[in-house]
Order: sequence, then C-alpha cells, then structure tokens
Amino acid sequence: MASTPDYYKTLGVPRTATADEIKKAFRKLARKHHPDAGGDEAKFKELNEAYEVLSDEKKRNLYDQYGTANENQIPHGWGGGQGFNVEDIFGGGGGYTAGGGFGGSWADILESIRSGEGAFGSNWDFGGGFGGQPQPRRGQDMNVTLNVTFDEAMQGTEKRITVRIPGKSESDTHTVKVPAGAVDGGRVRLRGQGALGENGGPAGDLLITTKIDEHPYFGRDKADVTVTLPVTVAEAALGASIVVPTPDGKKIKVKVPAGTQDGKVLTIKGKGAPDVKNKGQFGNLKIRVAVEVPTEMNEAQTKAMEDFQAATDKEIRPWD
Repeated sequence: MASTPDYYKTLGVPRTATADEIKKAFRKLARKHHPDAGGDEAKFKELNEAYEVLSDEKKRNLYDQYGTANENQIPHGWGGGQGFNVEDIFGGGGGYTAGGGFGGSWADILESIRSGEGAFGSNWDFGGGFGGQPQPRRGQDMNVTLNVTFDEAMQGTEKRITVRIPGKSESDTHTVKVPAGAVDGGRVRLRGQGALGENGGPAGDLLITTKIDEHPYFGRDKADVTVTLPVTVAEAALGASIVVPTPDGKKIKVKVPAGTQDGKVLTIKGKGAPDVKNKGQFGNLKIRVAVEVPTEMNEAQTKAMEDFQAATDKEIRPWD
C-alpha cells in the first residue's frame, strides 16, 4: 500500500511550524528545485503539493487529522483517525471501470489530487455511483528539446519551434524566450500548449528543455564558466602574465604565480555567465592551469633541462 507523503518532512519544517515558516521554507526550496532553473521537476512537484496543503488552514487541519487533505478520501463512518489510500478501496492496479465509470490510471488520480479536483476529478458524482458519463481529462504534457549555442545561452535569445500536437490538423509554432545564462537541461514551460484534453478537459503543457551546444574551449558549471589554460613548464615555474579570453568575447590578462602546479584553478569573480536564479548577478570564470610537458626538445632545451636538473638539490619524493 502506498504511504501518505509526509508534507512536513518534504518542506523540512516541524508539525508546529507557523504559516510564515512554511512559506519561507517553500520559497527557499522552490528556488533551488524549479525546473526552469535546471532543478528537479519531480522534487518541485512534491514541494508544490506539500505547500498547497500546509499553506491552506482547512487542508492542513484535514491532513493533520486524517493523513490526507482530500475530503473525498476522509473515512467518514469508517472509524476515523487514519487516512486511507484509493488503492485500499479498489485493491490497487488500474482505475475502476465497471458500468462505464472511472477508467483512468493511478497517475490520473494523483494528477487530479495535485490540481485540487479530488481523486476522481471535479465532476465526479458520488451520489450516482460509478456509472456516470465520461469525465473531462487533462491532456498529457509534451517534451521537446531546443538546441542553443553557447553564445546564445550566455546572452539570451528568442527561437521559434514547431511542434506536432496529436489530434491537431496543423503543427503549432511558438516563439521561445531563452533567458541569458540558460543552463543545459533547463526548462521553459508553455502552459496549455501540450496534448489536447479528453471530453472537454484542458490541454497539457509543453515542456521545452534547453540543450547547450559544446564550445571549443569554454565549459559551464551552472553560472560558472570553465576554461583550461595550457602553460609551459617554464611559465609554471617562473610565473607569467597570460592573456585569456572571457565568455563575453573580451580578453583579460591573468597572472600565473611562480610555482603554479598542474591542475591549479584560478578564479576571476563575476566573469562567468548570468545567474538565472539571481537576476543581475554573474558566476565566476574558473581557469584550470594545465602544465604542458614537452614530448620533444631541441638541443638548447635539452641542455637547459639538464642544467636545471643538475642544479636541483631538493628532494621531492618522501622516500628518498
């Protein structure tokens, strides 16, 4: 039997939390997990479901007393005290179909609960038994991928996409606004632009996932931009000032300190991508130093390295 979600645990608040504490906890977690900012959509739905119940005094009281905020699931006359799951009534599996009644899946039931329509939809007639007319059903969400170049993701852009919607004679064309700082895997949601509903139900949403094309030398880590800086052995040992490109198309001079080791990361604050979660802020440019050891040397280089080796008296291995 499926267990009832612990909404307090989902939001990370105690059962004694005030309405203000619940709101603050939800806002903090929602910013972190929002799909449009590259977060986890499933986690965001859990947070939204928990907040919808705990932010409503009536629903919260029902949930605290019965383990569910859905009035249709409150076990009136069954002994009270504990909530029950729809699977307890019908024994699990698919929806009830006898007499032409409810024929949806458990996913449909859960979707109806989340939207506040009750377990069987807002138009279900319990007084008439299970033999009512087919009920309106929301259309499915549709997912498409939108390819975006590195520069377009950095600066923001608008792109047109064409989507074939089942049941429609013509394709739909949409203009999608890609925000500056868009991340790989981020989502743009167009509400009501997905698959058509059934029996007069609303259409689903169109979920557009951004896929950022690879750049020849820049990489992304959320709002931070990464780049590898090759240096010679001499530059790493003696130090150097080296010109490095930035993701906004400019160039800056970076100081590589003497004695820099391979893999050292130099951070230039505020030179990364726009932060889609914090408007007006930018990530950092992270420069990873890669010491290039020559595989071939001319006579002068070989002599210089031999002289360097001969002049080295410091032991570098702990067992020597």
